Amino acid sequence: IFDFVDDFSTWYIRRSRDRYKGDDIDDKKRALGVTRKVLIETAKIIAPFVPFVAEEIWQSLKTEDMPESVHLAMWPEMTTTNESVITTMQLVRDVVTEGLQLRSEASIKVRQPLQSLTASITEIGPEYHDLILDELNIKELHNGPLSLNTDINDELQAEGNMRELLRQIQSLRKSSGLEPHDVINLHIQTSAQGQVLMETFSNEIKSTAGVKDFNFTHNDGEEIKVENLIFIIAIEKQ
Repeated sequence: IFDFVDDFSTWYIRRSRDRYKGDDIDDKKRALGVTRKVLIETAKIIAPFVPFVAEEIWQSLKTEDMPESVHLAMWPEMTTTNESVITTMQLVRDVVTEGLQLRSEASIKVRQPLQSLTASITEIGPEYHDLILDELNIKELHNGPLSLNTDINDELQAEGNMRELLRQIQSLRKSSGLEPHDVINLHIQTSAQGQVLMETFSNEIKSTAGVKDFNFTHNDGEEIKVENLIFIIAIEKQ
């Protein structure tokens, strides 16, 4: 049970966060539907072992056509599984783990994009490559002996700075008590270089952080440091 919960939360839930709040309504419904189904079936399975936790999950998801209590429900029946997908996903996770280890050894955070990783991917279909690229924040994936290209050019550095800035803006949103659906304006005091960074990545920053407009002006907001750049940012809720 512990292994499953770890897999479900650190892989499916984490990987589906953008789907949960995305603009593709059908895909959003699919992601939420799968999550709900898995939680309901998990509640049934764990009920004999952690009855109160199982019941809390059940009551939060119960509909009129479901038993009043998880302890009145039948255990799910075993169904066939796609062993090929399970095997391939384990290979994907192994590559990701190895890539993260190489990043750690090079002291390069995952938020900093890198150009390429070379790894043994002969048994991993191309439909899984984007998952590896995204997990490791790299641009290219090559087949061969394990190695990570740690060279960071100006373009990669700028994208890394943007991601760190975005992380801190999201942290400001959270500390301000904003809900994920709240739309904000940002009042920003920064250097010309900082303004160029924000304008270059304005679409991504705005869509990810729920920002309608940037207003580059003096303000009494929070100070954010990103490499050699300083931003003073105040949040205005719409």
